[in-house]
Amino acid sequence: MEEKATATASGDSDEKAGAPFDRAKEFVGDQYSSASESFLSGYNTVREKVDDINYGEVLDHVRGYVRSHPGKALLISVGVGFLFGLILRSDDSQD
Repeated sequence: MEEKATATASGDSDEKAGAPFDRAKEFVGDQYSSASESFLSGYNTVREKVDDINYGEVLDHVRGYVRSHPGKALLISVGVGFLFGLILRSDDSQD
């Protein structure tokens, strides 16, 4: 009789010990689902905006800006090129 009581008590403790893990697993699953839905929603919104862009119109705006402000456009392009050069250069000090 004591063996049954001990087995039942240990079975209850196993169930109690597994309950926090089950709750944690459910919580993580819910958070993953929520994050996944949020990401897909944001992705679809960005994709729709990109699909709606008229690239010919954007190119015309850029050309207009460059024609109106050639000095600024040149400085911006030199600055962007310099930054890309810094990012992409190899580190020669490791040799």
